[in-house]
Amino acid sequence: MSASTGREMRFLSSLLFAYCLCLSFVSSQVTLLPNDTVSVCEGEIQAITCNVTGSVLIWDDGNNSTSFSSGNTIPAELGPFHLVLLSHNNGTVVSVATVNVSTSINESTLECRNTGFKNSSIRQQISFNVKHTIPISYLHVNAVSSDTLLIIWTGADCIQSYDVFINGTNVNTTSGMSLLYNTGGAIGSIDVLVNSVDYYGRAVGNLSTQYQFNTHDFEVKAIVCNNTSIIIAIKDNYINHRPVPLSCKLIVSNLTQSSSSMDCLYERLFIFTNVTEGDVYNYTVTITNVIGSAVKNGSIVLPVQVCPSQAPNFYSTLMMSQQSLCLSDTSTSTSTTTSNRPGGSNCVLPWIFGVVAGTVVVSLFI
Repeated sequence: MSASTGREMRFLSSLLFAYCLCLSFVSSQVTLLPNDTVSVCEGEIQAITCNVTGSVLIWDDGNNSTSFSSGNTIPAELGPFHLVLLSHNNGTVVSVATVNVSTSINESTLECRNTGFKNSSIRQQISFNVKHTIPISYLHVNAVSSDTLLIIWTGADCIQSYDVFINGTNVNTTSGMSLLYNTGGAIGSIDVLVNSVDYYGRAVGNLSTQYQFNTHDFEVKAIVCNNTSIIIAIKDNYINHRPVPLSCKLIVSNLTQSSSSMDCLYERLFIFTNVTEGDVYNYTVTITNVIGSAVKNGSIVLPVQVCPSQAPNFYSTLMMSQQSLCLSDTSTSTSTTTSNRPGGSNCVLPWIFGVVAGTVVVSLFI
């Protein structure tokens, strides 16, 4: 064989090797799920799957590496990662890396590739951003029917589950952020506590609240002013953590106005003029929520004029704007005598709340 012929053969062999190498790169494929940068929670188990089209699969954590193939199928450890071979057939190798997430892998990188040659291989990487546990920061309870509470909580991160306690009893453990709780027909004060549990199974914080699961609790006061007008004031006893009123109705008898029935859902202070001294005026207030209806009623009689300086401080800001302020007993004629002022006279100071009447009438949300 001549020298020229030998050179031609070596050239052809080089071309054939380069062709085969290029063909292997084109046909090879590496799939890593998940990949890129992922946020993971401290304490959770994270699994990463690598699929290589070829005969060899290599894991690399930047310091060390290990491989799987048809001749190497034994599970391995690579730092905190546990590696296992799932399959190796039909020119495909599949492996899974699992890790119990801790701060030790924060900002670290795990790589999967198809050959031992790092620079010439096809590879994909995953980097880790480790997040810390944050318990819930907001808790809200609302009645959605006459026997059901909707409990909602937010603000948590990296929490595995939530323990929900009702009146000290664990009624549910959930990974969700809300719970519908059936009260079983019970009404009254309900204590709600939600406990945050991290991926290690530890209780890391809780929030609690007390909810007034009952008909609306309120007071009514009737006031006579200068024997020429009646003032009826409605005061809520609970401002928060109770079912929202759906309707409010005030009825006053014997009024000279054309209508004696008024909507009191948003307006809670009513002034009635052109009343007659000595007449009896009966009033009824009905407030309905999702639980049912609460009713309070009473009577008021226009008495002798009373001293404004002795009026109790109920809705004082609104009522002291009147020139004279007077009170009368809503159910009896009991009276007391007040002190004298220059130019004043003896004054009557009786007052009484409206009393509860009627029974609960169940009313559901529409």
